Amino acid sequence: MASIVAKKKANQLYYYVVESARVDGKPRIVQQTYLGTAERVAALVQDRSAPVPIAASAIEFGLPGALWLAAQNSGAFAVLESVWPTPRSGPSTAHYLLLAAIHRICQPGPKTEVADWYRRSILHHLWGFPPERFTSQAFWDCFDQILVSDDRDGSNASDQLDQAQSCLLGAWKEKRLVSRRLLAYDTTNFYTYIASNNTRNHVAQRGHNKQGRHNLRQVGLSYVRDAESGLSLCHHVYPGNVADAEELPSALSRILALLDRNGIARDTVTLVMDKGSASLANTVELQQAGVGWISALPWNQAPPELRERPPEQLPALSSAQPGVHAAAERALVHGQEYLCVVKYSASFAGEQLHSVTTTVSKVMQSMRRLSIELAKPAARFTESGIRRKIARWLSADFVSELVRYQLENHEGRWRLQFDFDHAAWLQLLSHRLGRTMLLTNRMEWTAEQIVAGYGGQQQVEQVFRGLKDGEWLGWGPMYHWTDSKIRVHAFYCMLGISLLQYVHNQAETVWPGLSTEQLLHELGQIQQFLLLYPPQGQKGPQRTATVLSKQTLPQQALADALGLDHLCRTPRR
Repeated sequence: MASIVAKKKANQLYYYVVESARVDGKPRIVQQTYLGTAERVAALVQDRSAPVPIAASAIEFGLPGALWLAAQNSGAFAVLESVWPTPRSGPSTAHYLLLAAIHRICQPGPKTEVADWYRRSILHHLWGFPPERFTSQAFWDCFDQILVSDDRDGSNASDQLDQAQSCLLGAWKEKRLVSRRLLAYDTTNFYTYIASNNTRNHVAQRGHNKQGRHNLRQVGLSYVRDAESGLSLCHHVYPGNVADAEELPSALSRILALLDRNGIARDTVTLVMDKGSASLANTVELQQAGVGWISALPWNQAPPELRERPPEQLPALSSAQPGVHAAAERALVHGQEYLCVVKYSASFAGEQLHSVTTTVSKVMQSMRRLSIELAKPAARFTESGIRRKIARWLSADFVSELVRYQLENHEGRWRLQFDFDHAAWLQLLSHRLGRTMLLTNRMEWTAEQIVAGYGGQQQVEQVFRGLKDGEWLGWGPMYHWTDSKIRVHAFYCMLGISLLQYVHNQAETVWPGLSTEQLLHELGQIQQFLLLYPPQGQKGPQRTATVLSKQTLPQQALADALGLDHLCRTPRR
C-alpha cells in the first residue's frame, strides 16, 4: 500500500511516496520515490490537473507592438493627439493616422484590409476599439476632416499636416532625438493610377517617372531626414511635372521655416543634396539662406584638373570608410569659390563596372539582332525608327561612349555596323568609374568630413527604394485620387518611416549592423497566442490566457531592448 511520508532534514520537510510490506513478518519500506518540498508537490498536482485549451488564435505582436511603443516613447502619438484632439468616444484622428502608418509597414494594402488586420494584431487589445470602427469609409471620413491647404494659393497657415510636422520636430528636438548637424534632402516620384480625365486632381501630372512608368500620372515627393537618427523632419508632395531643381527653392523655404520656428540656428545646419538639385540658381538660394550645404556636382561642371587626377594620387581616408580616396581643393564653380572634392570608391567602381559590362553586353546582342533583321529581303524599316531604337539602347550611363555604330543605305536597304571603342573603355576605367564630385560651402571642412556628410544622402535613396519595393513600407498601391488625401497618404507613410527608424536605432544597441530588412523579419516572427480554456465547473465564463511564441536569442534581445515585455503582461481570467 502506497502512502506519503515527510522527512525533516535541516529544518526542511521533504516528501516521499513509500510502499510498505511485511518482510519476515515485520513491516518494512520496500520502495521509496522522492517527491520534494511541499511547493514542488503542489506544482506537480497543478500541472497534472491543468486544463487543456479548447482553442488558440495567433496575434501579430512583435512588429506592431514595437511601432506602438515607438510612437509613445518618441512623443509622436502625443503630438498627433495635440493637433487632433480625442473625441468623446471612439478612435481619434491620431489613431487613424497611426494605424494607417503601422499597417503600411506590417501588411501594406488598401484600407478595406485594415479592420481585419487590426483584429489580429496586439493593437486591438491595447486600444480596445472594435474593428468595425476602422472600415475604409471610416478612414475616408476621418481624413476628409483634416485641414489641408492648397499649394496653388500659397497659403498654409491653417494646414494641420504642416503643423503636425513642425510639432514633431519640436518634440524630437526636446527629447534630443535629432541633431543640428546634417539634414539629408532628396526628391523622387511615384506613379499613380489616377485617370487622365480626372480634372479634380492637380498634384498627379505626367513627367519623367523614375520607375519607368512614363505613361501614368505621377506625384513628386521632397524629403528631408536627420542624417544621424533617420527621423523624417520635413516632406512635401508636389506636382509630378516639376523637375528636381525647380522644387528645391520651395522645399528650402519650408525647411527654413521649420528651423526658425523651432529655434535651430541656420548656420549650424548642413543640407546634403544630390546632383539633381545642383544649379546656379539653387546655389545662390542656399547662400542667401545662410545654411551650410553639400551637393553632388555634375561631372561636366567639375574642374578638369581635379576630376582627371589618377586614383593613386588621391589620399586614402580612414578605416571608417574603407576603399575610399578623396581630395579637396578650392575651385571657382558657378561664379564663386567653393570647396570641391573628388571622391573615389573602389566598391562603387566595382558596382559601376558590373553594371556597364552587363548593359554593353545586352546592347551588343540587340545591335547584332537588328543588323540581321535589316539584312533580310522583307525588312521594312525607316531611318528614324532605327535611330530611335538604337538611341533607347544607348541611353544608359556610359554606353553611348563605348558603342559606336554606322547606319548606311545601299540600294534601298539599311546596313548597320557597330563596334566597341577600346580607347573610350580605358579612359572610362582610369578617369571615370568610381568617382563622385562634391561641392560645398563648408570651406573649413576636410575631405573626409565632406565625404562622410554626403553619405547621409545615400540613406535617403535607401528609404526611397524601401518605399517603392515595399521592403520597408509600402507606398503603393495608393488608391487616393484627391490632392488632400494624397498629402495625408504621404504624411502617414513618412510617419511610419520615422517610427521604423526609431525602432531600428533602439535595436542597434543590442544588434550592431542590423539591417532594416532583418529587423522587420525578426519582429514579424514574434507572435502572441490567445488560449481559450473551458470554464471551471458547469457554470461560469470561459477563461483566457496569453503566451508568446518561442523566441530565438536575437528575438529575445530585441524584445528586451524594445520593451515588448510591457505589452504581454496580460492577467489570466
